[in-house]
Amino acid sequence: MIRRLSALCAAVIALALTPAAARAQPGPPPDPASVTLSAEQSRAVIDALGQVLRERFAFPDRGAVAAREIEAMQDRGEFDDARTAAGLLELIDARVAPVVNDRHFRVRYMGPEILATFREGPPPPEEIAAFHEEMRLRGAEIPDVRWLDGNVGYLRITRFMDAPPFAQKLAAAMGMLADTSALIIDVRGAPGGEPAGVAAVIGHLVDQPTPTVRLVDPAGPAQGRVFVAEPRDPAYASRPVYVLIDGETGSGAEEFAYDLQAMGRATLVGQATYGAATPGGFRPLAEGFAAFIPMQVVTNTVTGANWEGVGVRPDVEAPADQALDVARRLALEAVLRDADGLRRAIAEEGLAGLGG
Repeated sequence: MIRRLSALCAAVIALALTPAAARAQPGPPPDPASVTLSAEQSRAVIDALGQVLRERFAFPDRGAVAAREIEAMQDRGEFDDARTAAGLLELIDARVAPVVNDRHFRVRYMGPEILATFREGPPPPEEIAAFHEEMRLRGAEIPDVRWLDGNVGYLRITRFMDAPPFAQKLAAAMGMLADTSALIIDVRGAPGGEPAGVAAVIGHLVDQPTPTVRLVDPAGPAQGRVFVAEPRDPAYASRPVYVLIDGETGSGAEEFAYDLQAMGRATLVGQATYGAATPGGFRPLAEGFAAFIPMQVVTNTVTGANWEGVGVRPDVEAPADQALDVARRLALEAVLRDADGLRRAIAEEGLAGLGG
């Protein structure tokens, strides 16, 4: 039940709208292929989509242009042949998504019952508490913490969450890895998270307050909000860090890689990421449809730019399934440039074990 809230939050940096029924309904939404639509119903969905793009798209001028283009398609009858919700979704993916041109944009069929309970703002405290409890019982998005040969730490993060269970499990994981000589953080396939969650992780890797990104909502204050990674214990500020990325690394996980690369704090290994930078949230449309609308502009405080549409490029390219071995070798070679005594001997053992 609560797991469905997690699924909706997975690919976003910030949510502006939370579907309460996605937590309250025991079953999934109806199969879109089984839901019939009339031409009038399809038109209502497209009309609502044009309106919400005008009102809430992160880039108002682009939103207005996209709305006009979509409405012109509507006037030409390009959506009238959709006979089911699945058929309309296919047309939106094929014709509307390229016009909006943002990797976070998508439309989903959730059903009228769920759509009727959408509300602005965060969930009530009891639902947040239940979600946090599930996070704890599911590993708080940190499913793997271990030592690799040569005394290299490995930390797997699946989502960057601004929630106490995530911060607590993260601190515990960093404590377990406190004596390692280098650290590999794996965000391959990680769909996203929140900027405060990203800052929490970076806080363990820096020794002074470090701004990460600025988030600006066109509907809010012009100055927006700057997120800062505050130093955290256990600290890992002076040892080599490597981040594994691939084409399925998205959104907030991309921010994590981009921020560390921009500040020169980590070496990225793997393949270019997905390229979804503009955060937002689901907005209700009509007839049981909802659209994830990019609503806020994110920029890195070092580069003044972001990764939308282009992804984050690795410092060292490697096939996704080989990135861990490549990073291990790089980490051990980096350790051996400075290590002596037992730490050096253990690193040499690890490097010898890699072969080649």
